[in-house]
Amino acid sequence: MAKPVSITISHDLGRDAALGRLRGGIDRIRDRLGMVRMQLVEERWEGDSLYFGVAALGQTVHGRVDVEDALVRVEVTLPWMLAVFAEKLKIGVEKQGQILLEKPKP
Repeated sequence: MAKPVSITISHDLGRDAALGRLRGGIDRIRDRLGMVRMQLVEERWEGDSLYFGVAALGQTVHGRVDVEDALVRVEVTLPWMLAVFAEKLKIGVEKQGQILLEKPKP
């Protein structure tokens, strides 16, 4: 059975700055995925939303990232075969999202 995963990452950058950070950070995300034998196979921005696909273990996971004024929402549905990785995925996405959205220190 498929497992929906929702991740919310708060930020204080504002929508436009958060969008800029995420768009600029896609290459870093792609590199990190490659290090764990995953591949970004789809990347499509529609307004403030990123639709993506990630291939791993012969499966492709599709999801969406919505950027709002004070938070970023990530929604993914994992196929049953990958559902055991849901918590690790959640922790990894939260950590990387916080790094991308962290305000620079003065």
